[in-house]
Amino acid sequence: MIEKYSFKREDEARLLSVRDDQEEFTVSNVPQVVADLAPEEHPHLIIHDHKTVGFFILDLGYSKKFQFGDVKAIGVRALLLDHRYQGKGIAKQALSSLAGYVRAEYPQFEAMQLTVNCRNIPAYQCYLKCGFDDTGELYHGGPVGPQHIMQACLKP
Repeated sequence: MIEKYSFKREDEARLLSVRDDQEEFTVSNVPQVVADLAPEEHPHLIIHDHKTVGFFILDLGYSKKFQFGDVKAIGVRALLLDHRYQGKGIAKQALSSLAGYVRAEYPQFEAMQLTVNCRNIPAYQCYLKCGFDDTGELYHGGPVGPQHIMQACLKP
């Protein structure tokens, strides 16, 4: 289940963490990230069995930040799934429901875009399984190396 970030879940969000080998690919201090967001960056949580298990940002200004960004695409950024819940299909469930959520909550967008580090093969494969396509282009402006640019169509 996906829900908008709320401060009632801040203590749970503070406990989210990834494995050491994943830290370079995502955020670590969720409440601090949320405090620093711009108005067009909307934080969200992934909820499983009534517990906060993940986090991501839907970026309405994605195309203004990234040259490759499509003006009709919402950006998916900073996605993390707590290490204790990885490998259980939860990320796949959340990502598979994301298109429907975005269509309902942000109907002005026609696609979702994201970047994933070329070395983060498990995440890349998960995005492919959940409806994102590799555009064949790379983004070279990331802090830890080249990233695949991926997109998912929101039109039914």
